[in-house]
Amino acid sequence: MERSSWIRRMFEIGIQLRRERGAENVFDFSLGNPEVEPPAVVLDALRQVVSEARPHAHGYMPNAGFPEVRAAIARSLPDVRACRSARKISS
Repeated sequence: MERSSWIRRMFEIGIQLRRERGAENVFDFSLGNPEVEPPAVVLDALRQVVSEARPHAHGYMPNAGFPEVRAAIARSLPDVRACRSARKISS
């Protein structure tokens, strides 16, 4: 394990800690390994995407994110930035 990647070591250490301390006492939040079930709304959204049979719906998103999501965030930023700028100016 010494020559393993740090991600692999994290998984192995998590397994070791669960054995030593009991699974109920160890929460594994390492990358890609959630300890909780997704909420019903997430499962419903996944079912909807799968049922639509869209090409490449199962793939990774672009590194920069989905254009429509980026646009929605950009639309919300002026209000957030205005609040931050006002605080900066007043201090």
